[in-house]
Amino acid sequence: MKKNVTISDVAKQAEVSKTTISRYLNGHFGNMSSETKDRIEQVISELNYRPNRQAQALKSKRSFLIGVIVSDISNMYSSLLLKGIGEVLGEAGYQMIIMDAANSIEKEQDLLHKLIDQSVEGIILQPSLREASHYQFIKDENIPLLLVDRGIEPLIFPLVTTDNETATKKMIKQILDKQYERVVVVSEPLADIVTREIRYHSIKEVVETKNCLLNLVEVTKETNLNHEIEKCLKYHEKTAIFASNGKMLMEILTILITEKIELPDEIGITGFDDWNLSALVGPGITSIEQQTQAIGNVSGTQMLSYLEDETKENETKIVSAIIRTRNSI
Repeated sequence: MKKNVTISDVAKQAEVSKTTISRYLNGHFGNMSSETKDRIEQVISELNYRPNRQAQALKSKRSFLIGVIVSDISNMYSSLLLKGIGEVLGEAGYQMIIMDAANSIEKEQDLLHKLIDQSVEGIILQPSLREASHYQFIKDENIPLLLVDRGIEPLIFPLVTTDNETATKKMIKQILDKQYERVVVVSEPLADIVTREIRYHSIKEVVETKNCLLNLVEVTKETNLNHEIEKCLKYHEKTAIFASNGKMLMEILTILITEKIELPDEIGITGFDDWNLSALVGPGITSIEQQTQAIGNVSGTQMLSYLEDETKENETKIVSAIIRTRNSI
């Protein structure tokens, strides 16, 4: 029967103490030389050593678990976000507990309590609510919480997001440069999520400086989106639709393609997100790419940073978006 490799075996072959191996495994390098780190890495690889995380957790009273709650796991944004977070946390020896709030405020609250019960060391959350009071209990539990994608009011936790205002204004200026006379913003309800409101007001601020009309369509379960698109097609002014997120963009494109609407001859369209699919649709869709996987990477790095330094002040990290200019406006 093959003998399990222990931390003592690794320490002996690497000619260092078990404490040094433990520090290396937990990413606490301190004054450890690069030569020592390289030697330990080589020995771990040669011996195919796999640390017993359960034993480590019991001994150190740490779980090495990070809870991650996304608002809708079926969304492409969530998949790329989770991949980015996982790359960073996995390399640091942490495991993710992935949970889907399914766009339910009640379910999100329940999941947060379940993560606390599982002794997670930190939580990364794409919030479903904008009111900070709903998340105060996490701060009271003294568990590090990092917001991703969406902020709350007031912003009492650190946040990683894209540059919503800058990217949106840049896109709207492109629309106006092409002599569009009306912009129709299609969004899920603004009041629910801070990000949606930021994007709409960024558009409004730019449009109001020009001789251009602005309409807002807030989509709910009762909205007949086909009917709203029909209205857009009947406007006498040269019209462009701005979809506030990838879900809206794909739903609108599905309608336009099904109805064989010529882009951009009959109507222009743009919005968030890119996801590398927009280049394949019709003439190619001009859109804003949020670099979602990079947002995930930054989120993972920030969470590790907060675990290392609990006194670190709350801060907002902005990951630049990319304008993908194609032929839809």
